[in-house]
Amino acid sequence: MTLTATLSRFCLCAVSGLLLLLYSANSTAFGRTGHTIICDMSYQLVQPATRAKLDQLIKATPYQSFGPACVWPDDVRSEDEFSWTKPHHYINLQRGETIVTRSHCPAEGCVVSAIEDMQQRLQKNQDDWQALLFLSHYISDLHQPLHVSFADDLGGNRTAVYFFGEPANLHGLWDTNMLNKLGYTEPAKQQLLFASLTPEQQHQWRNSTLMDWTNESATITIGLYQDYRPGMLIDDIYLTKYQALLEQRLLKAAVRLAATLETVLAP
Repeated sequence: MTLTATLSRFCLCAVSGLLLLLYSANSTAFGRTGHTIICDMSYQLVQPATRAKLDQLIKATPYQSFGPACVWPDDVRSEDEFSWTKPHHYINLQRGETIVTRSHCPAEGCVVSAIEDMQQRLQKNQDDWQALLFLSHYISDLHQPLHVSFADDLGGNRTAVYFFGEPANLHGLWDTNMLNKLGYTEPAKQQLLFASLTPEQQHQWRNSTLMDWTNESATITIGLYQDYRPGMLIDDIYLTKYQALLEQRLLKAAVRLAATLETVLAP
């Protein structure tokens, strides 16, 4: 190989790597769209008294409604005041493990312990709007499969794929890319998803525990890695294969968040 060809190849790899790192640094759980959808649907599912309580709490926030407010924990985690929350958006397991337990949660906390802590905090003080938004956000995080993943590649942030020709990674794919490609930035699409929810699904999904939710995501993540190949091309075939599962995770998160809020915010 000539020196020119070697340098060209090096430059291409360096640029690709930089794009991947930049993309990874901006990845957030389910993105703004996913968090907003989940909280909007849960708002519609709760009883009127709980909805009124949510409206009251949101008045103390910088937001106009519950859905957009659920993105707040991602907006502030880079601030010094809230840097302690950074580990609370995920939980890791080791390669080869298939079951997540509370022992996987380190001393600084994880998404599982954070959900429990914020639930207790909100129960003690029903005017604690920060606890409300942390709790709501973390329940959504837990249902994004790559937030129950492997530490060695930062929950899929260090994977490399091409999403319809653009550099991406598994984490960002499930956070944002697929939702955007499927049209979920449009309110009409969001309402169609909500309308598909059945009473039977609500009953079934509520009858589960926090660790059930965690291990659902773990199982999905393990399957995603079995399908993963470095540099793989993500196109309509992948979307068709995983669309129903992605939509189900949104619906499950909304149902379970609504049930949690009903319990925590009960008079």
